[in-house]
Amino acid sequence: MGDVITLIIDCIKSTASTIKNSSNKAKQGIFAGVAVLAILASLSFTGARIAYKVNYSGHTIATVSSKKQFNEALQLVVSMVNGKGVETVVEEPEFNTTVVLSENINNTTEVADAIIDNTDAIVRASTLYVDGNAVARAEKRMLDSIINNRLNSFNVENQQCTSRFVGEVLCEDGYLMATNLDSKSDVEAVVNSLAVITEMRQVTDVMVPYKSTVQKTNEQIVGYSAVTVTGVSGVNRVTQDIVMVNGEVQSCVEVSNEVVVAPVNEVIVKGTAKTLASAKQKQAAHSAGFIFPVPAGSWKVSSYYGDGRNHKGIDICAKSGTSIYAVADGTVVYSGWKGDYGYCVIIEHEGGMRTLYAHAKQLCCNVGDIVSQGEIIALVGTTGQSTGNHVHFEVIANGRNVDPAPYINLD
Repeated sequence: MGDVITLIIDCIKSTASTIKNSSNKAKQGIFAGVAVLAILASLSFTGARIAYKVNYSGHTIATVSSKKQFNEALQLVVSMVNGKGVETVVEEPEFNTTVVLSENINNTTEVADAIIDNTDAIVRASTLYVDGNAVARAEKRMLDSIINNRLNSFNVENQQCTSRFVGEVLCEDGYLMATNLDSKSDVEAVVNSLAVITEMRQVTDVMVPYKSTVQKTNEQIVGYSAVTVTGVSGVNRVTQDIVMVNGEVQSCVEVSNEVVVAPVNEVIVKGTAKTLASAKQKQAAHSAGFIFPVPAGSWKVSSYYGDGRNHKGIDICAKSGTSIYAVADGTVVYSGWKGDYGYCVIIEHEGGMRTLYAHAKQLCCNVGDIVSQGEIIALVGTTGQSTGNHVHFEVIANGRNVDPAPYINLD
């Protein structure tokens, strides 16, 4: 730069000597030349240079060193855009001369990017390839959204899921002519036809039902049943790796099965004793000499005395109309309807004993009748509070109910 300045100074000195001997018109030309030399000296000294502002699509998009550089950028655009007719959609720019520092001039790649950004017919887009074949073209954001929607469509809420396409699916980003893009509906149709593999780690809490165990005890009579430990269901946390294709399960592998809450098994105590009478009580009952209240072979016991519900007698099932016998000699003190007992007979025996026969279908005696052991006093039925044909038989000793089992040899 120093040599250029020295040369300009020498020219100025030579010009000044010439001006003295020149006419006015010649002097004006000389002064113009000096001015140009001064401008060139200034540009050379500051590093500035003459360039061109590119006015494109109504506004300045870049600064180039020459019109040739713009044409080079245009050819770069043609090579960058996938599609024909790129030159036809690029507008003719205007070039405005300017003076700028060299560092403010855009390089050719920057100019090409500016042309693309300001040309509506050229868009940033993606091409979708399936197994190496181009099947769809769309703006990148839209294509990414459609692909993500397809991949996520088979995910299960609140589970860990990863999805991928069955085939080789790739997206290649680049620039495309807007006229070459596919519609959204066409792109969705293509993408939604692709098979999706979804791998899911599923964690599920599974209820584990409790079991019931029965404990038998001879400290309670037959028919007694009580829950001593309440059953509580447990919970197991099951982790599984599941593979699905388009939402259909293809494989399921259990990874772990963790007990979160252990179940508590129900315990039921059931009585096995036919009577809780002591040996002395049994002996006294046997000595009463009672007979069975229905014919042999025609009955079965459905409920014993007590049986966990304060049952006051024995229920002996038999067919409707089966004869009911007086278990011993005595006097009928009640014969008629007696609330929940239905049709009922009460007989008073010696020694302060009474026997009661309930739910009869028909009464065969009246109050005041003297009956003999084995005499028919009623017929089996299901009157009153009853769930089936049977005779409810009670023994009352000195005004208190006692277990009738030993009295009729059911102990």
